Amino acid sequence: MEKNIVDLNVFRIEKTLKDNGFVLKKDKERNVMILIKLKNDE
Repeated sequence: MEKNIVDLNVFRIEKTLKDNGFVLKKDKERNVMILIKLKNDE
């Protein structure tokens, strides 16, 4: 069986970013992560 390890600090940061309108995109082919803001909070 494969075990998944969850880093709670990373989880909280990602949740906070999502709540503020950011989206984290993962490209498995190039092994990069991109942070994009979709909402305008002005």
